[in-house]
Amino acid sequence: MAMKSDSSLLNQGKPFFLPDLSEDIRQCPCVVVRIGRLGRSIEPRFADRYYDAMAYGIDFRANDLLQQGQMTEGMAFDGALCVGEWLQPDAFKSLSDMLPVIEQVFPIDDAITQISRVMTLRMGDLLYIDLPEEAQTVQREDIISRYHNEQPLLYCRIK
Repeated sequence: MAMKSDSSLLNQGKPFFLPDLSEDIRQCPCVVVRIGRLGRSIEPRFADRYYDAMAYGIDFRANDLLQQGQMTEGMAFDGALCVGEWLQPDAFKSLSDMLPVIEQVFPIDDAITQISRVMTLRMGDLLYIDLPEEAQTVQREDIISRYHNEQPLLYCRIK
């Protein structure tokens, strides 16, 4: 897991501008969970009470910097996290084809429990859990999107 500053969040509908800091920017699909209440040392059985929305997201990473061991520079630059449409957890879970895979790899409730042991979760905090899909290189003019029954859940233009 990694931390990102609030400037890493790409505002809804805004394009992602390829930063000058890297020649190898990759997109990693993820599920983003929004924390809805204050909590610390949350027990797994209560974890589902602490998030109020979920969305698909894209975590942009500077792969060349990560390979050089520059973790902060490689993951937490401005605009590095694109978040799609927020949905209620039940609605998101009903349409997500990837959620069963995520729950097997890294259950959301376990993620909340683990993180809340080392830091206080606050309203509005975002947790992102990578989907088990291959990271893909992004180029200028690419469009990244995710739909469900022709309803847009995520849309991001690369500039």
